[in-house]
Amino acid sequence: MDKISVVIPVYNRADWIGKTLDRIFSQKHDIYEVVICDDGSTDALAEVLQPYGAKIKLITIANSGPAIARKTAIDHATGDWIALCDSDDFWLENHLTSFLTAVDLFPEMNFYFSDFYASDVPDKSKLEGAPVGWLAALDNGESPSTDYIKCNNKLYAALLKFQPCFQSACMFRRTLYEQVGGIDPAVSRWPSEDFHLTIRLAAESNAAICTVPTVVINKHDENFSADILGNFEGRIDILEKIIRDSSVEADLIRQTQTEVETSNLELFRLYYWHNNYQSMLERFRLTPRKYLTIKDYLRLLKMVFTQALSK
Repeated sequence: MDKISVVIPVYNRADWIGKTLDRIFSQKHDIYEVVICDDGSTDALAEVLQPYGAKIKLITIANSGPAIARKTAIDHATGDWIALCDSDDFWLENHLTSFLTAVDLFPEMNFYFSDFYASDVPDKSKLEGAPVGWLAALDNGESPSTDYIKCNNKLYAALLKFQPCFQSACMFRRTLYEQVGGIDPAVSRWPSEDFHLTIRLAAESNAAICTVPTVVINKHDENFSADILGNFEGRIDILEKIIRDSSVEADLIRQTQTEVETSNLELFRLYYWHNNYQSMLERFRLTPRKYLTIKDYLRLLKMVFTQALSK
């Protein structure tokens, strides 16, 4: 049986990490190893981790950002499969069982993620909010039930439009991780840094999705995911880096470019509704005119007029 390494980057999560680990160790199947990278924490993390002893492999580095911490943990892991988990998220008791069922159903699979609940919307899973037809468009026709979707080759394009693949619900073969070049340290402190790995894995993957929620993603003021506009900007930065680096094939680069253009338009509108003139103007300049409507020009004129009156 393939070995599963759980990797956890952590920074000042003494209040969360014990709950996260207890849920990992309470899974119904054995885990080969749990590798934690402490990203220079200044809280009581070491004290909280001490009772776990040899059950965890702990690496400590100077504070470098979440992507480098995650990369360091992966570099020290030795399993065939890498199971990601953030230090403040919770695996439900069915998480590993659901993954191993997918392995049995789809032996050629090298990338997997499951549905999840967000703590701020506990009565509706992420995939329940997917656009109409999103999952059906990914089904390659080999899916044995509605609980699992065996993906066709459209996952990359699908994730550009809707992103339900979160780190704590994601697993991949080490061979796939190495094939795409692993985590790029350059994005370590960027908002939405994890998307840079996710989208490149998707481009090369033989993927399956479990449509049953198996994880709780905890939303709180101290994690990056709470900054909606910042994460939106970070996502655009990630996609622009994909284009600059030619990280995917030419057809996917074209799709990515279109997504960057339409995302700049959406961000322009969001900044208008948030009354952020400078950021709105910046996104207007980055949006190709073919996407702009009369309403968008009126929004710009209104904001310019409002700014002029305020001086």
